[in-house]
Amino acid sequence: MKNVTLAAVLLALATAIPATAKADAWGCYDPKPGHPSDAERAAFIAEVSTLAVKAEHDYGVPAAAVAAMSMVESGYGWTRTALEANNLFGWKYVSASAAGGRTSYTLACQPPEDINNHYVVFHDRADAIDFVAHKLATLAAYKTDRDAYQMQVSQHGDVRAAIKAWVAGISDPYNWKPQEYTRTVIRIMNSPDAPSDTEASNNLYQLSDTAPTIAKSNLSPAVAMTPTTDKDGCQSPDLHYPRWEGFPVRYCPYNDVGITTHGYFLNPSPDKVTKWINTACADAAVQDVAQCIKWLRREVQKASSGKYFPVGGFIVEKAEDAGGVGQGPLCLLFRDGITIATDSWDTSAPINGKCGSGSEDQQPVKRAKNYARIASTSREEYYAAGGAEDVGHSGSGNKHWLDVIREMYQRAWNSDRNELISARAIAAKKSGHLK
Repeated sequence: MKNVTLAAVLLALATAIPATAKADAWGCYDPKPGHPSDAERAAFIAEVSTLAVKAEHDYGVPAAAVAAMSMVESGYGWTRTALEANNLFGWKYVSASAAGGRTSYTLACQPPEDINNHYVVFHDRADAIDFVAHKLATLAAYKTDRDAYQMQVSQHGDVRAAIKAWVAGISDPYNWKPQEYTRTVIRIMNSPDAPSDTEASNNLYQLSDTAPTIAKSNLSPAVAMTPTTDKDGCQSPDLHYPRWEGFPVRYCPYNDVGITTHGYFLNPSPDKVTKWINTACADAAVQDVAQCIKWLRREVQKASSGKYFPVGGFIVEKAEDAGGVGQGPLCLLFRDGITIATDSWDTSAPINGKCGSGSEDQQPVKRAKNYARIASTSREEYYAAGGAEDVGHSGSGNKHWLDVIREMYQRAWNSDRNELISARAIAAKKSGHLK
């Protein structure tokens, strides 16, 4: 982001002036006087390096550069924005929507010539790196550079050269002095504990040497790679899945009742689900928070095995769990987190041990059913919680329900609040089910 205010930090790090050598006065963009110590710097490097490798796996941006950028812009975690907002990148707050529902921190000392002294408040450092890596992979200003980097990697090119080219590519518009910024980040990548023009043995490039490459479905058609899979059998994230562009959708197997299907999922982490549930109970203003949390956990587990949010493809369930009768399997076709019907498929038993073909994902939706993942939120609960969109009623099949579910879940992805789960809690409180 173009930001005059990073100049002091950039110059300090570029010349490798130890924090302890600075004056006692705490400059607005400087690390806190006396910090980082050697031990604090080493701990920060280790922490963000691990997080940056995960970011490269998830979003395809170079781990070496992401880690270095966090060191440059946060003073190794000791600037005011890093300490008060877990903001390691000077990422400014524009709106609640752009920040994924996060709040803002005001840098009161910021001079007026640097417009906008509001910065996004992140939950922790992992949240900051995940959020910014996602933006650097998907925003129009940076996406071409991400794809170019992945193309070079997939063709077994010079990884170090590809990383440096990525930094140079994103530096404008990311920073107001792109050439200086590029040099500063490269110096950190060369030697993170003592920035240098010479590559040291503990350089950050090694992070990207070991980070898994992402699947070709994440990239523009011109970028061809072989998909990788994780321990759950899921392919690497697809950031271009229709209607879910920019979100790390994965193609995964799903097994139940002896039948294995495959679908496209945007599954939350257990930590994310916990935050959503806690926020939902706060939104419902319940008196018995423990009861609310226990009930919502049970509902999420029952509705989605605790985590599965299918944006496309089939899921197989016991008939009695899918609104039918008995223990036999039923195949449910999903779109945007809810069961649907097309002209050629409605919920039915497997045929020869298999659900319908993958071509069903391309068929127009005929009806959207009622219960939205990941907590089986109904249309009526949506209305009871204040929902204003016309999504019909149970049994109406109104297709606009898909749009509302998709928009609410996408807002939730980078937020502590999932409006669909909150709607369940609020409706339950109004009905007297929760106290």
